[in-house]
Amino acid sequence: MRIAVCLTLIFLPGLLQAGIYSPDQLFLFEIEPGNIAQEMQYSGGFDTQLADFRDINVPDNRLKLLLEERIRKRRLEGVNRLSPDELAGYTADLLRVNRGDEVLNLLHPIARDPRRGGFLVYTHLARAHAARGEWREAAEQELMAVKYSDFPTKFGQLSRDQLAWLKKVEKDYYLPWLLKRAEEARLGKVIGLNENPDRIFPAGGKSESDFVKFTSGDGGYQAGKIAESEKAKLPPDALAIVQQMLIWHPNDARLLWQLGELYNTEGNIDTAARILDLGSYTQGYSNPQLLDHRRVLLTAISEAAAAKVAEQEAERAAKIQNQIDEKKRFWWIVSIFVAGGIFLLYSQAREIRRRIMRWF
Repeated sequence: MRIAVCLTLIFLPGLLQAGIYSPDQLFLFEIEPGNIAQEMQYSGGFDTQLADFRDINVPDNRLKLLLEERIRKRRLEGVNRLSPDELAGYTADLLRVNRGDEVLNLLHPIARDPRRGGFLVYTHLARAHAARGEWREAAEQELMAVKYSDFPTKFGQLSRDQLAWLKKVEKDYYLPWLLKRAEEARLGKVIGLNENPDRIFPAGGKSESDFVKFTSGDGGYQAGKIAESEKAKLPPDALAIVQQMLIWHPNDARLLWQLGELYNTEGNIDTAARILDLGSYTQGYSNPQLLDHRRVLLTAISEAAAAKVAEQEAERAAKIQNQIDEKKRFWWIVSIFVAGGIFLLYSQAREIRRRIMRWF
């Protein structure tokens, strides 16, 4: 199932983004009992899709060309004649190609009209403001979407279970995330290099001590695991939730850092290191804490590789020694048989000689 999802992810362009809704979208998470989503495989799946969105303005980006063509067709139809779902698809595509100013100009008048505003309008306004770093405005619009609007009961190709999971993400994680970003901006706490991973888990956390810390039992950072008391704060679909938020904000290095920490928590050190590499070098996020964690992961990977090489060398040496020992055993056996044969021949010769002597 996960392989099929990844193939769909790579080859179909009309993709779902958390907080951005389009009737052209596909839902790419498998929903399990308990309103839990299974994360997408990272290599060859999620990383490819994230790169498509992150590099949307690269010349001849295939996804951008498709979205721009869809935007052009809907504009020709007449934006004012679009249905609510079609309007959502139109503004979703504008957001994906980084034309958020057009979304703001189009949707702000609609949001002021109680007959036309609603969840889809507000959540797209929130995304447009967030793209401009206007966290307070983004949080206000998302608050209108989640707290004061009805979440869609039907939309596009989404099933009831899929909509229920998206509602959970919006209400329990995305809105609190925007509110925390807005609070950081208000207090001037976002000082670039010294910020910590976003406080996302658990849902409903209030104080700093409530939120997960990606540390081991002694308070330090360890490759492959965190303290059990901290891991208990994570929901079973934490990876899927952050993947969904990253598809929405593909250039947010701090969210990417969170994803890397979650993979490390799962013991997937290689993927965690790749993600921290992507955040620090590709996206230029030189957070000292992230770089230190990356160093710990790379050291663990290097030590594991060295241990594997040493193990292979030991296995090779043991195999060679076994071959030598087997050869020794073979020649010892041959020697024993030869000696035994010689002794028998000698005994036979003595017996023959004794009989001949008796005849004479």
